[in-house]
Amino acid sequence: MKFSLLLYGMILACGVAKGQLWNNYTGFGRFTVAVPDSTSRSAAALAAFIQHRYDAPKAQLQAIYGWITANIRYDDDSSYYFNRSMDHETRITATLRRRKGVCENYAGLFADLASRIGFSSHVIYGYPQGVSTRGNTGHAWCAVNVDGEWWLFDPTWDAGIQGGFQYFMVHPATFIQTHIPFDPLWQLLEKPVSYRNAAAKSKTIFHYKDSVKVFLQMDSLQQYLAIERRMKDAGANNEMFKLWQGYNRMNIAIIAGEQDMQLYNAAVENLNNATDIFNSFVQYRNSGFLPQKPDALIRTMLEPIGLLIAEANKKLEGIGLLTENFQYNTEGIRHQLLLLSKRSEEQKQFLKKYLAASPPERPQLFYR
Repeated sequence: MKFSLLLYGMILACGVAKGQLWNNYTGFGRFTVAVPDSTSRSAAALAAFIQHRYDAPKAQLQAIYGWITANIRYDDDSSYYFNRSMDHETRITATLRRRKGVCENYAGLFADLASRIGFSSHVIYGYPQGVSTRGNTGHAWCAVNVDGEWWLFDPTWDAGIQGGFQYFMVHPATFIQTHIPFDPLWQLLEKPVSYRNAAAKSKTIFHYKDSVKVFLQMDSLQQYLAIERRMKDAGANNEMFKLWQGYNRMNIAIIAGEQDMQLYNAAVENLNNATDIFNSFVQYRNSGFLPQKPDALIRTMLEPIGLLIAEANKKLEGIGLLTENFQYNTEGIRHQLLLLSKRSEEQKQFLKKYLAASPPERPQLFYR
């Protein structure tokens, strides 16, 4: 986990100055929203304040963007401060409290506030077009769905700049000239730009809206796996892509490891429950089936064991499917399950004979 956080902080250094290399976009007018200090310390309160003050959705987005670019200061000490914790709420709260951050904090705060006022939004990771791909100058920006269309925003590059917004609500076909996402999906283009040849575009139509909708409905592990597949298919072979693939694969390994732990612990619990049932039956047999119980009840005493063993084995089969398992001794628990199954079968054979015997014959079976 520590290694993955270090890699994450390194790749999101955001070292390129805000918009220093790029031609201006058409731009939106810049304005600053006066927000009470107490209100601006909470993402929920800030979003509610802006939503109450402005009726038009685009005006709400512009107000959020304007407040962030005017009130959050770029400071790369935050790349280390924030990356100690991957908790989203902690980072958003800290960004508002400290009033400074790096690109992921600008993008994360904007996406969070946009979501709170009802927009579908997503933080995108990539790098600026034109920088050396041998470095670790990663970047983060946002996509927001406005009236069924995806638009791109980069509050980091508009922070502290005079004049109109240059990176507010930009069409993907224009944004790709300056921002290269690691995940090709977030080009948001029907004819994506090739990572092998920047001048080439796909000849087939990519229905990115459907793909984005499906992606946003996935859980974290499914998203990381989808990103891995797309990055592999993209065929990019520069250092920054390799770093991000490493980070993405580390996240897959972390989540897969947590799932493996849950599966292993659940399998152990199944084994323990089955063992308790078996031991209870043996103890009852050793007491000569006293106190007496109805035959119908005795017949069912061992039945749960087979189901518990089957459930445990199924869970063990799920361990190590995504990343190789070096941590859990599945063979050891499988051996215990097999041994318990054999011993349970022996008791079932005794029980079969017992139930088939007449009442006078039954006591003799306990001494054979």
